[in-house]
Amino acid sequence: MELIAEGVGRRLRALRQARGMTLAELATDTGFTSGYLSQIETGAAVPALSALADLAASLGADITAFFPAEEAHSKVRVTRAGDARRIRIEHEPLTEYSVLASRGSDAAFSALVARYHQGGDPISYRHFGERFVYVRSGEGELEIAGEVHPLRPGSFVHYSSHQEHVLRVTSEAPLDTVWLVSPPII
Repeated sequence: MELIAEGVGRRLRALRQARGMTLAELATDTGFTSGYLSQIETGAAVPALSALADLAASLGADITAFFPAEEAHSKVRVTRAGDARRIRIEHEPLTEYSVLASRGSDAAFSALVARYHQGGDPISYRHFGERFVYVRSGEGELEIAGEVHPLRPGSFVHYSSHQEHVLRVTSEAPLDTVWLVSPPII
């Protein structure tokens, strides 16, 4: 996890400096504080994917610029049990992500396994693109534009993520899911 955070931070600093921006200018443009941006650059903070999208837009880059180039150019990625890259996002401490497919902007989608634990406040999202979620275990609900869709093992939902959406865990057991996200985020 620390390696991913440090890599994202190094790439953020390189992109910012290549554009001749100061931390203060980037903070003003994105609404984040200079201190928070500094923590990202040093690897002390792990930004949410939505924050990376905001930073990329401000810097005139694609979100894939924050992730290793060698994977973005690979034609084939094989992930075996136990060797998936794991990501945890700062404002979602009860969620664990494992990256299954990440070929960057050359790909049509990113594939992730996400395990959500009960607790915390549900977070509302709105993104460009489409999402497909398949439920492996646990139970929850996905609210999309005010309409609630129950999630149980074996169920799946394919939707436009332009609309506001919120995911909630309703079982005591974690909600274990597989996501296909387009355009790719990693």
